[in-house]
Amino acid sequence: MRRPGLVATALLILAGLVAVPFPASAQTGSCAAPANNVVRELPWSQKRLGPQRAWNLSRGGSILVAVVDTGVSATAPTLAGRVQSGADLLGSGPANNDCAGRGTFIAGLIAAAPTPGVGFAGIAPGSTILPIRVAQSPSEVDPSKLADGIRRGVDGGAKVIAVSMGTPSPAPALRSAVDYAAARDVLVIAAADLDMDEGQTPYPAAFPSVLAVSGIDETGAPRHSGSNTAPAMTPGLAAPGNNVVSIGPSGPGHITGSGGGVGVGFVAGAAALVRSYHPRLTADQVRHRMEATADHPGSALPDPALGFGVVDPYAAVARVLPEESGEKPLGEPAPPVRVPPVPIVDHTPEYIAVALAIVVVTAMVLGASTAAVIRRGRKRGWRSAWAASKPETPATD
Repeated sequence: MRRPGLVATALLILAGLVAVPFPASAQTGSCAAPANNVVRELPWSQKRLGPQRAWNLSRGGSILVAVVDTGVSATAPTLAGRVQSGADLLGSGPANNDCAGRGTFIAGLIAAAPTPGVGFAGIAPGSTILPIRVAQSPSEVDPSKLADGIRRGVDGGAKVIAVSMGTPSPAPALRSAVDYAAARDVLVIAAADLDMDEGQTPYPAAFPSVLAVSGIDETGAPRHSGSNTAPAMTPGLAAPGNNVVSIGPSGPGHITGSGGGVGVGFVAGAAALVRSYHPRLTADQVRHRMEATADHPGSALPDPALGFGVVDPYAAVARVLPEESGEKPLGEPAPPVRVPPVPIVDHTPEYIAVALAIVVVTAMVLGASTAAVIRRGRKRGWRSAWAASKPETPATD
């Protein structure tokens, strides 16, 4: 049986913050308590990803990100004014009210605004969130609800859809929803590292058009290292998934969470940055850009646990890819240079014409010269020029 996808370690001390078991409210039936403990230090996840380097270029403005989860709280201070009404598929109230807190946690990783004196902020603090409630706990996911949630995200205008929950069932409805998103140029990002039974494959992450994300810990190692619940699929990218700081559904503070699906928030935020800065790129091109610019592991790509590596938000926005600069990617041979053959031209007629012209001109010159000589000769009575010009000697007696 699956365990909850986001479980914070109780009593964990992280920069003076006592972590709250998460999502405890979804398990007990009570709503999440306000987050009142403020983390002022820069969380390790932000040190690792450095999203603030990209903010001079892009903050994700104009990009709507659908969070398919437990809902997202519109009253969370750092999301104020950027959470739409969304859709509730459970009949449990407005989707922009999050009792469980899990969806708000993911949305905070995507879009939480910076706060003076506080280190934490979302990857794309200019983006807007579209909440889609499909469950109250990751252990209660209905594939048909998940599929409907993805479709609602597409129809709601989202350019990026974050799915941090999943199911071991490759339901036809779920595949159809993913295809629906791909056909409309919407990038679906889903969790590859869900805490499932050994050998189970997470969906929708395992569908080809979905960008699957796994988690890493503070050392950069896969979150599942040494466990029996390692991902049953190769992800596309990796992102922090252990002891991650984000926001709660209410209160000015933060909570710390670990578990499957956490990394989806970071990658969805990076996708929002890219789609905002490169609006002409298709969903497939955005995915390629993020994979090509990731912090690649020192192994053959894709790595079984880390895919193409840890997402790099700044590089994904700013780097010029080889195909964009006219260069060929490393290892790809240049095409052979084909020189067209030089045609053989017969210049004989031209040579003959030139030769005839020379002969004619020469004959004309010679003829003119001869005529002049004859005229002078007749005039002198055919005496030499010297004799004709010599003065006569007078006769003497």
